[in-house]
Amino acid sequence: MKSGSGGTYRERREEGKSMVSVGSKALRRRSSMGREDKKSKKPKKGSSTHEYDTPTAFDNNNNSYSCSRIRKQVDPETTKYLSQIANLFESDGVALEERSLICANALEETKGKEFEIATDYILSHTLETILQGCDVDNLCAFLHSSANQFPFIAMDRSGSHVAQTAINSLASHLQYDEQHTHSLVEEALTLICNVIAANSLDVMCNCYGSHVLRTLLCLCKGVPLDKSGFYLSKSTTALAERLNFKQFSSNKDAFHSGFPNLLNSLVSQMFNHATKYIKSLQLDQFSSLVFQVFYSYCRV
Repeated sequence: MKSGSGGTYRERREEGKSMVSVGSKALRRRSSMGREDKKSKKPKKGSSTHEYDTPTAFDNNNNSYSCSRIRKQVDPETTKYLSQIANLFESDGVALEERSLICANALEETKGKEFEIATDYILSHTLETILQGCDVDNLCAFLHSSANQFPFIAMDRSGSHVAQTAINSLASHLQYDEQHTHSLVEEALTLICNVIAANSLDVMCNCYGSHVLRTLLCLCKGVPLDKSGFYLSKSTTALAERLNFKQFSSNKDAFHSGFPNLLNSLVSQMFNHATKYIKSLQLDQFSSLVFQVFYSYCRV
């Protein structure tokens, strides 16, 4: 599959590894260190292998809240690699044509660790910047690989910013109205919407997840995302602007036609899950805001 112009994705990725200091040497070093880590699984005393609970979520059985996900700390090699990426972007030492490729390489390194990275207070900022700088192919590939974790990412304080950034970036790419882009985005959104729908009670009752879900509904409806950029961290937005990454436009005329079938499916699945708890959900501080979007945009 082509990724932009100038050769195949594999060829461009190989070229990108030699473009910057975080390229081929660092990646080869990380690969070898990763293999060593797998051989020695014994944790040392005092080592930083902490686990964290995500915010509480809705419990379908007793209408209460319970912890639903445990987060492990990101391994030191990945942390170092992403820190190098962040420093590189902060230094303004990256040419415009190199940014997308560097972001693609970085996203490749996040595979299998999307949840841990997205919910890390510091690394999540770097991931936001990467998602703003990558092309639509790599953005959708990230959503595919992180789909099963997306509800948990959306319900996390730091992860919700990453989820919002991904949705904003999809909206930005859709403004170009290319058939290839529309098809890629629809496929990725279908996967995300199905996973969100299956966990919709948890997500809509979560203070962070509620924001992400409302934005997702707006994107499917084809209306401008409320207060574009509001959920992005200030530092990430400022950096993206300085690097000339695509930004979401609030111009209604420039927006896309939406995904009506996907929207109807998402809303229908969510209501099926919510039927037993509809009264409680309409009174809940966060899920009630989701219902407002249902009524104003979806007319259900």
